[in-house]
Amino acid sequence: MVVGASVATWDRRIVIIAGFTGGLADALGNSIGFYLSELSERGTQIHDRSHGGNSSVHSMREILMSGVLSFGGTVLVLFLVLTPFLFLNISDSLWVAFTEAVILMAILGVYVGKLSNESAIRNAIKYVVLAFIGAGFSYFVGEILHIWLLSA
Repeated sequence: MVVGASVATWDRRIVIIAGFTGGLADALGNSIGFYLSELSERGTQIHDRSHGGNSSVHSMREILMSGVLSFGGTVLVLFLVLTPFLFLNISDSLWVAFTEAVILMAILGVYVGKLSNESAIRNAIKYVVLAFIGAGFSYFVGEILHIWLLSA
């Protein structure tokens, strides 16, 4: 979103406003999504257990923490990515924010790889590729919006 808003407008204030409002909405949506997903999984676990299954059941505390931590993590990344736009020009801010995002995705990929006993490097590469795809898509949408804004 930050990449798209930057490319569409080249205005730091708009990027910060769009990034902040969109990022907070994303954080809330992520936390609600995690909460509902975990709650649904709990229902499946309870059903499985009542029919003789051995699955463990998420506690309500675990479910709530999943939502809260999802919100907090998204807000933390939001502030990290938006901070360069407070101090640097748009071009430099984009490079710094993108570099931060790639590093965070690589770290997350390594962490998930180690947790799941998979290749940490392969997971890091997969996560970084996804970051490039997301940024590329956002750039493409920003270019289209930029052209549209200039023609209006």
